Amino acid sequence: MVVVAGATGRIGGAVARAVLARGGRVAAAVRKPWQVDTLRAALASDRALVGLVPAGDAEAAAGFVKGAKDALGPLTGFVGAAGRWQERVPGKEPGGDLAELLAANLQANALLARAALPLFRRQRRGALVFVGATDAALAAGSAAFAASMVGVHEFVRALQRDLAADGVAAACMPLDPALAADVDAVAARLVDLALPAAAVPGLLPRTGTG
Repeated sequence: MVVVAGATGRIGGAVARAVLARGGRVAAAVRKPWQVDTLRAALASDRALVGLVPAGDAEAAAGFVKGAKDALGPLTGFVGAAGRWQERVPGKEPGGDLAELLAANLQANALLARAALPLFRRQRRGALVFVGATDAALAAGSAAFAASMVGVHEFVRALQRDLAADGVAAACMPLDPALAADVDAVAARLVDLALPAAAVPGLLPRTGTG
């Protein structure tokens, strides 16, 4: 089972669909109550669980991950695809953007990842994969966007150090808006990183080269 943060977005939604298409199970977290039924209908699978994890609610994140394990079985991967892009406009940097972008790009992913860590450590296997940003994307984005994505990159580095002895992998896939246009290819790569087919019984390998 793979937990997906940001499954209501283009990339996160494509990741959830890709896991299901390969025969896997997916637990998708949403931040707003109305998104639960909408995403549940879009995924339309008894191998998909959709749950509410409000912004900044660590207790809800922990409860969601535990419920997902109880309903869908062992946790094998996590994809942090929650996020929001903001283009740089010289001379204009609204005061509230930093808090909003940190919440969207870093906190939404980190809360669910941290909730999943105890399960990964007990199993001594698994992978946490996050959507990052290329240098070009950081340069083109606002200062607040860049700060939030650098936070994601450093969070992943910290996970790599902390999990090195536990058999759990952590990775970051840098994207820029141009690369993100091919959302299915991006999703396929994220699933490849999060769920190596050889390590997950019953998970079908990706077909094609795209």
